[in-house]
Amino acid sequence: MARVAAVVSNGCNPDPRVLREARWLADIGHEVTIHAFDRLENLPAETFIDGVKIVRHSVGYTEYGGTWSTVRGLAKFRKSVIEAIDDIDLIHCHDADTLDVGLKVANRIAKKGKTTIPILFDMHDLHHTWVLMPNPKSLFRRLFAGIYRRKMLRQASKVSAITTSSEGFQSWLAEYDLESVVVQNRPKKRDHLPVAKKFTVGYLGRVREVESFRLLLDAVRIIPDDERPALLIAGDGNAAVKVANMVRKAESEGWLNAEVIGAFISEQLSEMMSEISVMFAMYPPHRGNIMEGAIPVKMFDAASFGRPSVVNSDCHMGDVCEDEGLGVTSLWGDAQELADSLIKAHGTSVSLNSDEQGEKDRFLALVSNLL
Repeated sequence: MARVAAVVSNGCNPDPRVLREARWLADIGHEVTIHAFDRLENLPAETFIDGVKIVRHSVGYTEYGGTWSTVRGLAKFRKSVIEAIDDIDLIHCHDADTLDVGLKVANRIAKKGKTTIPILFDMHDLHHTWVLMPNPKSLFRRLFAGIYRRKMLRQASKVSAITTSSEGFQSWLAEYDLESVVVQNRPKKRDHLPVAKKFTVGYLGRVREVESFRLLLDAVRIIPDDERPALLIAGDGNAAVKVANMVRKAESEGWLNAEVIGAFISEQLSEMMSEISVMFAMYPPHRGNIMEGAIPVKMFDAASFGRPSVVNSDCHMGDVCEDEGLGVTSLWGDAQELADSLIKAHGTSVSLNSDEQGEKDRFLALVSNLL
């Protein structure tokens, strides 16, 4: 069986896609080590989950977001991972900011006179759009987004194979003559939770943008007092503190009932799903990746428990939501429509009819061909 090194630039605490694909490989006998980035220096140095070893690299406190501190921290992380990886049979690069690691490790092994190892690039997202999050209109940030995009395309042309998380991203890559295999972020089927009686809107995942929560608060405030939902927001990220402060301000004004939690582990997901009736998964479309095909993991996770989601309309995620009956779509920026959509979704149940099995088979077939 093969020795696989996976690389991801977050703490993998958790990263459902990274862990899911690593587990698939470990289940058929491969030896898998995930090299993750302990940006905030608050995670265990090593963890074993489902037969997968997670090694977390700590190179100094590194903020999330597109700052110079982030750029320097990522460079140190990549250097640390390159030095840590020894003889392997496959390197699995999760997102564009880890491609440097894959290419340099493969080049080093080749120079030792050994067989060239395959590089699998897993494009979760359009990584170059992340630098736009703090200020999408900034000419400076647009310049750097363009530089990162060109670098990613250049490096992606050198890998052995590419997987991506949606048909939209597959089409985007095809525009640059890059072939890819779609492996969606679908979880296992789970036992459905009973339909929730209490109206609670949840957001469970990375908190990267303030705009989404500003829209959510505006919509919730429109809903009459006797119908207004509570909120449950869980997750870390570069906007987590700002969002928490916004929510607490609304609580102090007396019109909102909310609970804000920081980072959580996968074992807590079921309990939090039981507390919500609707998953909120809307994102500002000006960031780029939303209109190009992003599909939120939380929509699939919620559906696996029977919970409906409210997502952006007029984009790929909205099409998937409507085609598979996973919830309700809403126009970005329209607080009244979002309020109506949340009310419509509450008290309903959905089913995830297509789970991870097809994605697993497609992924393992690709890896088998590489090895």
